[in-house]
Amino acid sequence: MSLTALLSLYIVLMRGAGLGAARMQLDSISHIAQNSALAEFHGELHDRYDLFMVDTSYGGPGGGNEVFGQHLRGYMEKNCVRKTALPLGGGRDWTSMQIGDVNVTEGRYACDKAGRAVREQVYAYMSADPAGKVIADFLVTADHWRGLELSGREWKEETLESRKDLKEAIKNKRDSQKEKNRQKEKSGQNVTQEEREAASGNPSEAEDMVGQMDSFQLLPILWQVFGSTDRISKQSVPLDSVLSRRGVHLGTGMQAENTHTYPEADEILFDRYIYEKTGDYTRQSEDGQLRFQTEYILCGKGSDRQNLEDTAARLLLIREASNCLYLFTDEARMAQVHLVAAAASLLLLSPELEDVIARALALTWSYLESVQDVRTLLDGGKVPLQKTDKSWQTQLYELLTPLSAIRDRDSGEGLSYSEYLQGLLLLEGRTIKTQRIMDIMEMDIRKITGCSGFRMDLCLDEFRMHAEVKACGKTFTFDGTGGYN
Repeated sequence: MSLTALLSLYIVLMRGAGLGAARMQLDSISHIAQNSALAEFHGELHDRYDLFMVDTSYGGPGGGNEVFGQHLRGYMEKNCVRKTALPLGGGRDWTSMQIGDVNVTEGRYACDKAGRAVREQVYAYMSADPAGKVIADFLVTADHWRGLELSGREWKEETLESRKDLKEAIKNKRDSQKEKNRQKEKSGQNVTQEEREAASGNPSEAEDMVGQMDSFQLLPILWQVFGSTDRISKQSVPLDSVLSRRGVHLGTGMQAENTHTYPEADEILFDRYIYEKTGDYTRQSEDGQLRFQTEYILCGKGSDRQNLEDTAARLLLIREASNCLYLFTDEARMAQVHLVAAAASLLLLSPELEDVIARALALTWSYLESVQDVRTLLDGGKVPLQKTDKSWQTQLYELLTPLSAIRDRDSGEGLSYSEYLQGLLLLEGRTIKTQRIMDIMEMDIRKITGCSGFRMDLCLDEFRMHAEVKACGKTFTFDGTGGYN
């Protein structure tokens, strides 16, 4: 009877120990599987962009929760099977654990919630690096940059309108003078040389300046800046397959349960990350599919040349706004403008046209200065946001030869080209910037051997799993979350 009682107690204790061991083993192999799967983060994505993400395609044609779940299951099976046989035969331990279903029930992928995972990891990376705070010294706000760009559009319209008004006023004056001369000759009166000159089609110096700039502005902007496009990269990419222009894989958008509760990177921090990880015209990417990557993020065109052209056009607007505002307050330069305008109005025998001619000349001169500013920036020089007498670079007479006027000049003060790009990035929408930086990541990683099919939208950094196992004649379940803390 005692033996029976002891055997019953022994069996109960062994049963309880087996069940406890099974629960502990399931918990252990599940966490080992999670950590092992997360350890397979994409090496190139980390080395180039400091992001921890698992490429769930593993170099294959597909990916997602199902493929990632198969990897988790594989690690669990490896950790519940013994390497050597038991004394009585068999390859399993005392719990005889068998893996059942292993499913990834939720996953947070790179494109979920407008790239939230990427932005949180960017914050984690940049906030740990003191260099990430450097951009805080860039004190010009987004509102100021936006105001300059909008103002530049207005000044551009004003420039075109002023030239139109000038041409119309001069034509009307010449037609009127011709009629006066005809009436004088008809009545037998003498027509002076000045009156004949005023009615002729011979352009004044002011008209020559405006006419030369009209022809100059018909050229593509990069031709205005450089005189040719031979020095521009010819790199291009097809846009039909980039992440920002295709349907993307999305997870469940789960919230990462990280221990540091990282927020999403704000625009200044994210823009600094873009500056650090991408090249631009003055800091070209040597091995990227596109050399001017920051310009791609701003413009989204398929070639370096198109992206640089559009970026230069935006910079030109900003510089026009600033230069126009300064020039009309520069008494010495405006005196030069009025001197040329007065000479032209006297030739036309119409002093009242001086202000019309002067305004058109001033706006035209400001445009030439703006093109020179863009050239200075692209040559690696600096241009201040607000001009001074010292930093103004062009001369009024150079309106007669604008192509030769634009050359390598640098006042040595102000902001560099990359800093101007930081200002333009502040104006760009956060979703566009996040998608296009992921475009760049895909482009560059696809150039690596074995990564031609790499897709950022199949990369995840957080997941929730459900596993079922059989052990000791019972079914046990595990539900847990894994991710990069």
